[in-house]
Amino acid sequence: MGVRNGISEWFGRLPIRRKIVLIFLPLIIFPLLALGLLSGEMFSRSVIEKTKNNVRDESRLILSQIDSIVKNTESSANIMTTDIIRLYDERSASSEEIQEEKFRNLMESRLSIDLVLFPDADSAVFVDVTGRVYSSYPPQESRDRKVLYSGLPEKVKLMGSYGVGRWLPVERRDFMVSDPAVPVLTLGKIVFNLDTGSQLGTLFVNVKETTFASILQVMGESSSSKQYYIVDGSGRIVSSPNERLLLTPFAASVAPGLLEREAPVSDIVGSGKGSSLATLIAYDRLNWKLVNIVSLQTLNGDIRRNFALTFAFGALCLLLSLLLAGKLSQIIVNPLLQVTKAMRKVKEGDINVSSPVTTQDETGLIATVFNSMVQQIKELLKAITEEQGRKREYELALIHAQIKPHFLYNTLDTIYVLNDLGLNEEARDTTKALADFYRVVLSKGSELIPLADEIDNVRDYLNIMQVRNPDVLRYEIDIPIELENVMVPKLSLQPLVENAIYHGLKTKGSQGLIVIRARRDGGDAAIAVIDNGVGMSPEQVLRVTQFTSGNGKPASIGIYSVYERIKLYFGEPYGLTVRSKPGAGTIMEMKVPGKEGKDGNV
Repeated sequence: MGVRNGISEWFGRLPIRRKIVLIFLPLIIFPLLALGLLSGEMFSRSVIEKTKNNVRDESRLILSQIDSIVKNTESSANIMTTDIIRLYDERSASSEEIQEEKFRNLMESRLSIDLVLFPDADSAVFVDVTGRVYSSYPPQESRDRKVLYSGLPEKVKLMGSYGVGRWLPVERRDFMVSDPAVPVLTLGKIVFNLDTGSQLGTLFVNVKETTFASILQVMGESSSSKQYYIVDGSGRIVSSPNERLLLTPFAASVAPGLLEREAPVSDIVGSGKGSSLATLIAYDRLNWKLVNIVSLQTLNGDIRRNFALTFAFGALCLLLSLLLAGKLSQIIVNPLLQVTKAMRKVKEGDINVSSPVTTQDETGLIATVFNSMVQQIKELLKAITEEQGRKREYELALIHAQIKPHFLYNTLDTIYVLNDLGLNEEARDTTKALADFYRVVLSKGSELIPLADEIDNVRDYLNIMQVRNPDVLRYEIDIPIELENVMVPKLSLQPLVENAIYHGLKTKGSQGLIVIRARRDGGDAAIAVIDNGVGMSPEQVLRVTQFTSGNGKPASIGIYSVYERIKLYFGEPYGLTVRSKPGAGTIMEMKVPGKEGKDGNV
């Protein structure tokens, strides 16, 4: 009590100017320090968390693309195996040199043709049991015969490759490759005679490391401080945009013990200026790990600027409070009330306000700091909104990556059967339709294309389906000329047509009709896919239009993808409607802007 009374008496004897200074000094310093520290900590956590989410989304997309390359390579090996067995079955028993040369030409031509269907695979080599080497690239006999002494065929055999492809480690070698300077990932597979069970030889299919590096480079373009690596089970870097790091041990000094941790991992490693955000996700199919390193020094740049700005304003406010302490009186009350009013609106959720105070004293500076913080909040909310939009694009990319190539496999089987039956013209037309269809499906660049191009793609798909199911469907297309240049999302009609075939016509029991029709709807365009199939009950229509299966997952990946992309590209007024009646058929109509587009950029 005595100390408190002494302080009170001392404060009471001070002039009013000093009292104001002593009161306002802690009121200015402490809040600004707390605000700077709290906002810096919150901003830092927000930046790191958003970066983690972005890297995880990008990593999943990278692994999805890598998995697609691996599966396509395995599919190409299966097709090559079939073709090799067929060539040996048709091979002449004569051992004349001209017959051997003819067989070599057939074999190498077949390997080259098969690779055209699978551009992810770079080259293929078949080594038969007699030591002959056949390659998809121009023969390099003196170099490629090194495979006979390399032990690779024996290694594939020891790995148990009876009818199954086995992946060999990424390596750089000067034989059995089209470019010795580029490391390759090799798939080895032993080829057997299906009738006798005797071994015909070993097939090797190579994928260049640059195929994977190009994916990593695209994902790392947004920041010079963000680096992606693919590391194999032995700790070597098997793919990186930096060629100097290829096939070297992963730098343990960058992220000590990172590879030994159980994936997935997303954590801060290192200390001081060398600290980084490391993310690790496993790809078990090849015993690989995808590693991402992001420098925290770059991420914290905005945080440091925020700290500097806050402390600069704090120092300025402190200086002015000392210089103008004697003049603080009633003139500060009204400006404070105005600032308080603006702060109260922000507290209630209205951030489209600013303090009108323009005085040059501490109150004016507080108003300036307040307006600056409100503006920063607006910019942060805008950045978060944009980030959510990019995240939706990643999710749509993952949805695209989930579409399996069953249609491709079935169509290739159909072409094989047509060729086997001698229906060469039908096989030729089906092959052309398949190539045109996948030229659009796999093309890069514009995601919005003219309606006429989308109709051509759907027509190719329908022609293929007619060959595969001649008794199931026929189709009609009615597109007015004035609507042919309306822009629509690529692959938006094909999922609707596929749904009509598989869920409307195939279970009908007789041949059905699919009609694709477009019309003007005010300033918009409506494109409908109509079938006279079995139709849907009101409950089924409700599940489809709500785009859920009842457990939170899409009832149809294809229809869900069309709906989401239309919403993403054109906004809420546009989308997809479904009308159906059991036994009478279904109408799926998508609505898009009716304006013609100059390009397909989103």
